[in-house]
Amino acid sequence: MELKSYQKEVIADLARYLELVVELQSPAKAYQTLWNEKNVLVGFGGMPNYVNVLPGVPHVCAKVPTGGGKTYIAASSLRTIFDAMPQRRAKAVVWLVPSEAILTQTRKALENPDHPYRQRLDVDFGGRVQVYSKEQALMGQNFTPSAVTEQLSLFVLSYDSFRTSKKEGRKAYQENGYLAEFAKWMDDPAVLLADTDETALIQVIRYLNPVVIVDESHHATSDLSVEMLQNFNP
Repeated sequence: MELKSYQKEVIADLARYLELVVELQSPAKAYQTLWNEKNVLVGFGGMPNYVNVLPGVPHVCAKVPTGGGKTYIAASSLRTIFDAMPQRRAKAVVWLVPSEAILTQTRKALENPDHPYRQRLDVDFGGRVQVYSKEQALMGQNFTPSAVTEQLSLFVLSYDSFRTSKKEGRKAYQENGYLAEFAKWMDDPAVLLADTDETALIQVIRYLNPVVIVDESHHATSDLSVEMLQNFNP
């Protein structure tokens, strides 16, 4: 499945924006400059002003009509993002969805080698792609320090699964013997959350400094949602 012309334009705009982020060291200035280059007004009567959800973290919203292929655009964006950003410890992605139904649908598509989403990822990352559910990550299934340094690790999660206000969400913040090997690997304690065991899943994900994709992001604007995003250390 090939990108359509308008989808290619979206990816090209994303690539230019990230180039400007690196050059200007300011997501907000990069946003203003991008639209200035395209002769598009920012502010009243034009594009919305930059929304600084997490200070210092580039924030991009792709608005696509129903049936426009937003999930395919998201999958196709990852190589562009990793190519543009400074060298990371590993290539990791947190893919957040608003409901269990969408969670199941998205994970199945990303796990299926015959699905266009997964085929795009396999092409872009040389077939080295591992998709994790929260349960698989908590149990350390195919999830080790050596594995994450050699692949694209993609965690498909629901919003509620990491919100600390939910019982299910709190599991990710608890001591986890299955992930003890990561505690020896994480050599920068400044990255970790205070008052949280270093073997907790949230600590491992934080250390990976992931790209975070938020499906239907208008559902993730509450204070609890922003706290959740901060905890991922995107």
